[in-house]
Amino acid sequence: MAEYLRRRELYVAERKDRLTRAVVTATTAAAVAATLVGVSGAVVGLPTVVVVQTVLGVALAVLALAATRFLRSPSEIESWREDAEAERRTARALDRLVRAGYTVLHDRALADSAGNVDHLVIGSSGAWIVETDAHRGPLRQNRAGLWAGKVPLRAMLGLVTWMGEEVTNHLVAELPDGWQLQVQPVVAFSRAELPHGLALLDGVVLLPAAGVADYILTAGVVLKPLDVAMLVDVAERAFPPYPVDEPAPTWPAMSRLRGMLGR
Repeated sequence: MAEYLRRRELYVAERKDRLTRAVVTATTAAAVAATLVGVSGAVVGLPTVVVVQTVLGVALAVLALAATRFLRSPSEIESWREDAEAERRTARALDRLVRAGYTVLHDRALADSAGNVDHLVIGSSGAWIVETDAHRGPLRQNRAGLWAGKVPLRAMLGLVTWMGEEVTNHLVAELPDGWQLQVQPVVAFSRAELPHGLALLDGVVLLPAAGVADYILTAGVVLKPLDVAMLVDVAERAFPPYPVDEPAPTWPAMSRLRGMLGR
């Protein structure tokens, strides 16, 4: 969600920079089109009233088309918007965990990374990262990996696995010696259909978004209240809110990410 807001703000700023040039271009195009229509109308002998009406209509049509093209959001922004809406639905589904005493941290920055953790959940059943996937279609698996409809999800699963490892390492590094912790990565599917409602693939739990809270609540007790409080304190310091109005941080681990995407 934060990444969508960041990209939208960058796009709005870039569009403001293009506004003057776009207005000049649209006005020039409208003037040229109107002139050509006016000259053509005069040549064929159309009445003056008809020529004027046609010229105005053409000019307005050109300006309307230019405005539509200028104001229309790119497909990439629309795709991020859909993902953000799916993430908000997952966040609402996780509200049940908060009412049950869990801590849910949304949109948290991952150290040394350009990415963010959608939801970091901490409670008596342990620590969980929940990432939302908004692809449509039934989930299926074959030798090439996991698919949502015709979209391959292997790279996404690799990234979520890596994020779980990174969050685990950062938390353990800040906790007292002797702590044993394994953050469980979860992918919450907001649209795709899971044949059996639950799956475990390469260490990642796959669930419908609406079923994540129930799964976490029934996973068993592994942390005492004091341990939960300590873990929440460390997590809030280690993973600050993802910045929306700042440049994206560098990503020293990009080569590792590229390797996962190429699998």
